Amino acid sequence: MRAYLELSHGLHPAEWSIRHARGEVPDHWPYGLDRMVNHGVQPIMRIPARGRVVERIGRAARHRLGGYEWADAFRRNTGDVILCWDEYSGVPAALRERRKPVITGVVWLTDEVDRTTAWFAKRALPRAARVWASSSAMIPRLERDWGVRKAQHIPLGIDVDFFQARPRTEEGLVVSAGNDRHRDHGTLIRAVTKVPGARLEIATRLPIPQRFARIGLNEGQIRDLYHRASVVAIATTPNVHASGLTVTLEAMASGRPVVIPDTPGLTDYVENERTGLVYPVGDEDALAKCVQRLLGDDAMAEEMGRAARRKVEQHFSTELQAARLAELIRTT
Repeated sequence: MRAYLELSHGLHPAEWSIRHARGEVPDHWPYGLDRMVNHGVQPIMRIPARGRVVERIGRAARHRLGGYEWADAFRRNTGDVILCWDEYSGVPAALRERRKPVITGVVWLTDEVDRTTAWFAKRALPRAARVWASSSAMIPRLERDWGVRKAQHIPLGIDVDFFQARPRTEEGLVVSAGNDRHRDHGTLIRAVTKVPGARLEIATRLPIPQRFARIGLNEGQIRDLYHRASVVAIATTPNVHASGLTVTLEAMASGRPVVIPDTPGLTDYVENERTGLVYPVGDEDALAKCVQRLLGDDAMAEEMGRAARRKVEQHFSTELQAARLAELIRTT
């Protein structure tokens, strides 16, 4: 079986592979989707259209029509099924396609989307053959609020060869990363400031005080940031799409204990007191206490980091994610 992959953000497989060879990004293809070939599905990635005019049209369409990838939506495709990573390519594909099944992931729709984005999604998603999400908390909402008939939880996977466990190189360093609108870096900064001897670095483009910000890092450089850290901590506002999930799994794969908020979906991936610590979302003092516990107990932090690495290897690798997606395609 052949799956035609439609990805957002102009991702190009050849360019990605070159960056992977330079150590800048994980996996040979984005999200490890090339690994589906190991599980009975031949992936064929859409090559994004390039050129000044096309890019200008694409930007205008995204701005006016809900953020979706309309510019490439009506190009001829090959394969037996259309697989889209998220709703920004999946919604146009579901509205367009009449002959082939469309399977799409959904990342953001359950948390605060604008009216135009919602209008298209409510018409497209019920037409999709299957819809999946990395956050289990999204599944009932997709069915209840968005008319999805066949929604499934597919756990996110991380490249465990790219992100490997290494001994930490700095004491007292707390690291975080992320750019989405549900990140609460302000709470994280205030919490870590309360911990004696702790220092904080955050890889983000969001506006935070310059002394904490690390801007313009590629994935390879963020991986190095994890290796320097004693603890990786995340703060978010309430959400159900598991904001912070990618960073959580990258840190776990790097052998670091994580501190996460108890948001639905995110807690599917972290075992409290075993692979990390979980605190009530928005509770600055509880977050500070979790960080302080890990910085003050090297043996506990190291054991949690080892357990976190094993958890990712056994349940959350991109190889396992590819196998689950291939099974989803074969059974559609």
